[in-house]
Amino acid sequence: MKRLASLSALALLAGCAAPGAVEPAAPVQTMAPTDRAERVAEALVMAERAERAQDPAALAQAAARLDRLGAKPETAADEAVMGRWLASLPADAQPMRGRALGPAYRSAALDPGATTQLNQTFLGGRSAQIVLRVSRGPTPKLVVRDQSARQVCKPVADDPVKCRWVPLYTQRHSIEIVNTGPQMSEFYIVFD
Repeated sequence: MKRLASLSALALLAGCAAPGAVEPAAPVQTMAPTDRAERVAEALVMAERAERAQDPAALAQAAARLDRLGAKPETAADEAVMGRWLASLPADAQPMRGRALGPAYRSAALDPGATTQLNQTFLGGRSAQIVLRVSRGPTPKLVVRDQSARQVCKPVADDPVKCRWVPLYTQRHSIEIVNTGPQMSEFYIVFD
């Protein structure tokens, strides 16, 4: 009984923060496999592999998924590739409507030992996520930091290249990708 009273007092004290004090958002380290960013990343890798294998049926299936998900390329090169993939859809395919502001993505390649840094703005109070999927080569390391250089999520053992959190306010985040592997890494990174 004494222990229960102590726990209750601690819980009450924890809820009494100073006025105006803001607690940093705790990162969410697990993500359901049905999350949109993850589905986009998987469809991107599927489309690239199907195109490389010259498998028109698999490419049309991946292109249809990307169209349905409303993925938006961030670079002109990725836009050209997406156009080529969407051209693989049959002429009689049903039109699909995606969200007006779907997830954005980009493709990239990193040499062994190389690092790249990207910047993205995420809206405060809304779930944000980044998913990286490798199409060829080793899996790079992903680190996401907010404007105060705080790491917003930590890699988890089952998937070190996805990150989900809720920013306290709208701000720019830095995304660092490091290839620690022995060969080039080719990948897609999705922001949602």
